[in-house]
Amino acid sequence: MKRLLYFMFGVVTVVFGLSFAYKNAEVVALNYYYGLHWESPLSLMLLATLAIGIALGFVASLGMVVRMQRQLVRARREIREIEQEVTNLRALPIKDVL
Repeated sequence: MKRLLYFMFGVVTVVFGLSFAYKNAEVVALNYYYGLHWESPLSLMLLATLAIGIALGFVASLGMVVRMQRQLVRARREIREIEQEVTNLRALPIKDVL
């Protein structure tokens, strides 16, 4: 059921995207610094802008992801050491205090 829902969402998204591209097929010009010039359909330019934004967001979040992975590895190592200590303490014989 979940796959069908994802498939339908994907179909709706593709249809929406294609209709958007069809309705916005006018060629627009982008002038940037140092004489860079790009002419393409508006829908392609928006798609390129979205892709660049996603890539920049991914690169910006890599530092946090790497830091969290290191923290996870340290926590797992600490858990292993604590579990080993608990196992060792459970193996000790119980002595009467009286």
